[in-house]
Amino acid sequence: MTTENTKGSLEKVVSGGYCTGCGACAFATSTNMNINEYGEYVPDLGSIEKKDAQTIERAEFVCPSLNPDYNENVLANTFLGSDNDNKSQFIGPYQNVYGGFVTEADYRNRGTSGGFGTYIGAALFESGMIDGVIHVKESQRTDASDPFFKYGLSTSLEEIQNGARTKYHVIELSEILNLIQEKPGKYLLIGVPCMIKAIRRIQLKDAFVKESIKYTLALVCGHLKSVNWTLSLAWGKGITPEKATKFKYRTKGEGIPARAYVFTAYSDAQEIVEDSANVIGGKFNQGALMLEACDFCDDVVGETADITVGDAWLPQFEIDAQGTNMLIIRNKEINELLQKCIKEEKVNLVNLTEDDAKYAQAGGFRQRREGLSYRLQKKDKLNKWRPEKRIKANSHTLSPLRKTIYTMRSEVTKVSRESFLKALDKNDYSIYQKRMRITLKRLRLLEVASSAPRIISKKIATIRLKNNI
Repeated sequence: MTTENTKGSLEKVVSGGYCTGCGACAFATSTNMNINEYGEYVPDLGSIEKKDAQTIERAEFVCPSLNPDYNENVLANTFLGSDNDNKSQFIGPYQNVYGGFVTEADYRNRGTSGGFGTYIGAALFESGMIDGVIHVKESQRTDASDPFFKYGLSTSLEEIQNGARTKYHVIELSEILNLIQEKPGKYLLIGVPCMIKAIRRIQLKDAFVKESIKYTLALVCGHLKSVNWTLSLAWGKGITPEKATKFKYRTKGEGIPARAYVFTAYSDAQEIVEDSANVIGGKFNQGALMLEACDFCDDVVGETADITVGDAWLPQFEIDAQGTNMLIIRNKEINELLQKCIKEEKVNLVNLTEDDAKYAQAGGFRQRREGLSYRLQKKDKLNKWRPEKRIKANSHTLSPLRKTIYTMRSEVTKVSRESFLKALDKNDYSIYQKRMRITLKRLRLLEVASSAPRIISKKIATIRLKNNI
């Protein structure tokens, strides 16, 4: 970037496609977040621009895509430094890495994977360490463009337990942060990495939020999906956008492997269960209807959070269809609580290594390391402003094939956003279906050529485990 293009602003973040819709700027300026035609949250820049200079400066400070002097490394050291001796350029500071599942009650059965996404909040609550959990809950839809989920506050064990399961859906923070002003307490906040980063920035400026959000839990994140992605899955199975009422992204059941993303879509008259891989754009990692900003994130696991929870995609766990979590612990109090739960046989946990964590999320790290370095290089060649990241432009050596794959993945995102918008406008799902089928076929051919050796190696490892070889 040239000198004139190094200075960022909220306008550049939004217009350049680098906004995750986290809502931090809206909270800082007492303005609203809105869902645009692509099913993504965006700030009301017109209202923000009317604020005084100090308020705008505060909004820009909390934005995850601005102020590189307060990146994930700095925030993790500020909030977590004293508790963590281990440092990693991939998973951040940490005390322990675990793999396992919850054995108490039916947390595992009700959860997406091993049950820890819900159980951590429940255990903290029952131990009197928090007054409630801020997590994503179902939202009543009255219009086709309305979100399926929003942040909510749960202050009873039953409410916390009912918040189980991962939601692959955009979310914003300003509404819930305004709510807790009226309901003071000590809370656990659960969110994806960019949300936790935004919360940490806010905590540096807002004493009330710092005191109220006692703990943070990050969910390992591949990328954020728009409201339109959820609509596309339901529409692909016959439930039109205006009739879609509820959605469940991962369904457990007999014969459903741990890696399968089997969704349940609801209307007032229907309940449809389908493997998302059987719907156009449904394979999560293809990047259909994801936020463009996610192409410029370098935090896979939420390095600034007190604890990270994700899927343990490791050969020794994949044969268990019930699902297994990977936990990365960065908070002494949470680690002590988990040790107590292990002794009381409420959870089943085994020690993992940093290398295990990297292997479990290898695809995410490739996308956010070598892929990101290439995407940054492309932006710089165009002399366009983009966020400054910890990963440097052109810092990884890529083959022509890998470069083509990363370019094609970005194209999938672009094509999906525009073609689904046209499908909505014309009320014709086939517009999206036909355009995406061609685009995804091209991507698939490239990925097969690139990943065949890796796929074969994983299959051999799984066969060896199943047969005790």
